[in-house]
Amino acid sequence: MGTFLGILVGLLVLSVMMLVHELGHFLAGKALGFKIISFNLFMGPVLWKKIGKDGVAYTIRLIPMGASVEFAGEDSGINELPEQGASEAPKEQDERPIFAADDPGLFFNRPKWARAIVVAMGPLVNFVTAALAFIILFSAFGGTNLPKIGQVVEGTAGYEAGLREGDRILSINGYGISTAMDFNMATAFDPQEVDDYRIRRPNGEEVNLLVKKEYEDRYRLGISYTPREDGRMIVGAVDPNSNGGNPVLKAEDEILSINGVSVQDPKAFTANIDQKQAQSIEVEILRDQEKMTVEMQTVFFRDSKDPGIYLAVSDKFGDCLQQGLVYPYSVVKSTIKGLGMMFSGDIKAKDGLTGPIGIVSMVGGVVNEEVDVAAKVSQLLMLFGLISVAVGFTNLLPIPPFDGFHLLILLIEGISRKDIPEKVKDGFSTVGIILLLLLVAYVFYIDIARLIAAR
Repeated sequence: MGTFLGILVGLLVLSVMMLVHELGHFLAGKALGFKIISFNLFMGPVLWKKIGKDGVAYTIRLIPMGASVEFAGEDSGINELPEQGASEAPKEQDERPIFAADDPGLFFNRPKWARAIVVAMGPLVNFVTAALAFIILFSAFGGTNLPKIGQVVEGTAGYEAGLREGDRILSINGYGISTAMDFNMATAFDPQEVDDYRIRRPNGEEVNLLVKKEYEDRYRLGISYTPREDGRMIVGAVDPNSNGGNPVLKAEDEILSINGVSVQDPKAFTANIDQKQAQSIEVEILRDQEKMTVEMQTVFFRDSKDPGIYLAVSDKFGDCLQQGLVYPYSVVKSTIKGLGMMFSGDIKAKDGLTGPIGIVSMVGGVVNEEVDVAAKVSQLLMLFGLISVAVGFTNLLPIPPFDGFHLLILLIEGISRKDIPEKVKDGFSTVGIILLLLLVAYVFYIDIARLIAAR
């Protein structure tokens, strides 16, 4: 029941994002005099349909996924997902309205500037709803981190470099800092050994300070896990390099002890691992309710030391509002940086890409997690905001059939004052859709492989 509920909530959350996206197109079109044939909630066979006083067919469909709007006179629907294809308006010819070819309300008879607004409004509304989600999250659930230093621990690299409480961080290695996400992206994924902080002192003075990265050598099991209140250690994920590249532990294994030292004594447990440098150890685990002992070697890791820099937290509504409004921009920046790292090979595509299955799985995981309601709501708000930005950003990519491609065509036609031949546009659309379908298939493969590996 819990798994089913998680999947259902995940599908509904994704559908809300798509619905909001399509509402952006729909409302902009109505306001600018476009004639609209249908507005469809979900996909598949029609469960309910009503023709409104405005002549639009409003439908609710069987499969709880997606939404679409069909404008009169458009060649293809402006839909959220490419696999939805063209709009699914009523098929019966006698139910569909008939328009004259020169009707000024038809999509491609409207001015280019009006079409550009309608196309752009979908992604824009996604960004707006993401900002609202972040504002609610920050103002109702404990405040927000500011791009300002709240504490610097004495004796750490940050303190030795001269950073102090109250300093406003402007950039790190040239990467602009407006939010906590910017700070995390700049410090976690930069290979430089010395970080160049541009800061503004409380007195208004701007200076550059160099923070040298420090490291400590550690030996670990090569797993990740979330500490639990009862002290249990449940494996969340296993590093491919665990046990010298031949992992023996699996996700969902419960680790009971190592060489007889129980996980219920954290300090002794951790010290025991550190002492066994690349040596064979015996790990007692509980797998599928069965106790067993496996042998493995510890893995060498070079960990970055904490530079001792902690951002200030504010629960003032003005700060929460300001941070919520700029947070979508930080998400876009981090997305672009992540894509760049994938193309350069710094991170693998399978680690950086997530499709609908992965999104539903993440939302479902939050729903089924054993935490209080407030924690679930805050996590769902964060996911909703992040995914809304991802939907808006993806739709602005200049790739058919995304909105960004339509905007690019309108921009080129507007500058040249000439319409691009339909054959040329159709050719680009065909190639783009084929490539996109291949990417979609690859992302689905990644999502499914990730789910299988987690079991």
